[in-house]
Amino acid sequence: MYKILALFLLAFSSANAFWSACTDRPEAIAPNRVESASCSGSLCTVRRGEELNADAFITFASAHNVLTVRVTAYIFGIGVNLPQEPGADDACDNLYIDGVKVQCPTTPNVESLWKLVLLIPTTYPAFQNTRVRFELLENNNVVACANIQATLT
Repeated sequence: MYKILALFLLAFSSANAFWSACTDRPEAIAPNRVESASCSGSLCTVRRGEELNADAFITFASAHNVLTVRVTAYIFGIGVNLPQEPGADDACDNLYIDGVKVQCPTTPNVESLWKLVLLIPTTYPAFQNTRVRFELLENNNVVACANIQATLT
């Protein structure tokens, strides 16, 4: 009975969350949670020319020396890579453990905070309720992955 209730609550809370794990990337870990003032309920809303600030809490299973950030928007089902400002493509520069800034390699089995600060250029296309994927890669292998539902105005 309790297992069924727990599964129902998990499914209900996941359905109303603005982010989800990348189920098509079973090798990649999902964040423990993601928080952003730009996001509420099931959607994130960001304006072009402004920053998207988000905190992703991740427990890495192993040490990673490099964490390159890749952001992809799926517009009409087609993946469009969203280029980033120099420096924003290196997650190692924005990792924290217990409020202290750390660098790579990551510490296995300890929750790390990745502070994402992404300037949204005015050249990005506007889109409504679109899936945007955030991936952390080491040597082109996806280490961590999350999808958000976003509107870009």
